[in-house]
Amino acid sequence: MIVLSGIAPTNRGGTGRLLLGLIEEQRTKNLDVRFVFVGNRANVARSLLLRNPVALGREVVRHYWRRASRHWLLRTRKLVETPRLVVLHPQEIGTRWLDAVIARRARLGKITELFVLDASFFCIRSYNHMPGENAPCLRCLHHGPSEAARHGCRAFPIRDPWASTFVSRIRQHAQRGSVAFWVQTEGYRTLLQEFAGTGVKVRVAGLWTEDFDDLETARPTVPPIADIVYHGSWHEAKGAQWALSLATAMPDRTFLFPCHKPVSIESPPNVFFQPLSWDTGLAEQVQASPLCLVPSLWTAPIEGALVKSIAHARATAVVADSHGFVGELPDGLVFRLPSDVASAADRLRQHWPWHVDHGLRDAWVRSFTASNFCLLQRLVESCPHG
Repeated sequence: MIVLSGIAPTNRGGTGRLLLGLIEEQRTKNLDVRFVFVGNRANVARSLLLRNPVALGREVVRHYWRRASRHWLLRTRKLVETPRLVVLHPQEIGTRWLDAVIARRARLGKITELFVLDASFFCIRSYNHMPGENAPCLRCLHHGPSEAARHGCRAFPIRDPWASTFVSRIRQHAQRGSVAFWVQTEGYRTLLQEFAGTGVKVRVAGLWTEDFDDLETARPTVPPIADIVYHGSWHEAKGAQWALSLATAMPDRTFLFPCHKPVSIESPPNVFFQPLSWDTGLAEQVQASPLCLVPSLWTAPIEGALVKSIAHARATAVVADSHGFVGELPDGLVFRLPSDVASAADRLRQHWPWHVDHGLRDAWVRSFTASNFCLLQRLVESCPHG
């Protein structure tokens, strides 16, 4: 099996951590899996070399020069002829080139497997959220990618003029059976069935990243910087602006954002900005603060920030969503907030301080670990179209 990824196994971001976990599992279990990285960003090659020049240097040289790597891969036909090809993050690979690979494989009777990491199969923004709205956007899912042009949407994270065409092509491939999907949640199985029909080939694989290995490990005790810590990057789809509005509506509570203050915003005096990563103090603040806030406003699958918050925080608050991973969590595990900021502030005041039941939380962590651990072995031993 070949795993083709447009993002490198670095420590930055969830996909990098996912790949680190897959690579480690491949090494420890000696699974018959080869990783190929074909990316659009030159800094990815540099980060790979810095991380492990001996083990990964040859792969970088071979695969990370964008044009050269693609021509080499097509000349050798390894991606076209391999029985199993699992694709991660097609946006970074290049959608038009990948569509050509899928079509060539289809002509040989081979199915290409896409591991779904976000909503890019129907949304060119990848995070299906419109600026200024407090709920996921499903316009292109229900009405087609022409909605993206009507609303002025731009492809993210790569400015890809072929992104909308790729959405239509993926639907066609899925309906013909030449593409199958691995998803993280049952909610995403439903989204794919809405996208391509009930006959689409899809299987739930779950998710496991290298930083999930210590979900049951307590962190050192530190004093909290604020009452509420926002856990996520500064992105509107992840609820950053929504959380800032919540802080404005709750001047009696302090909020910590683990990033530099964006130059374009004004913040109230109860908000603190301090750059932190999970490994440089954020984990301790998540554990120490009375409440951790993970308010994603798109149909997020299994987010590492949410899983780690549930495992380590005294209490975790989310914005209610029926399609994403949040909708599959048991009652009482997280504090569900309405998407309206004023209503969310009122609900928090009424129930402050809210605490999760430790027994429920511990049981969920054990169940999540049992269901999601050994992800690569699951991919190898089964397939979404078998």
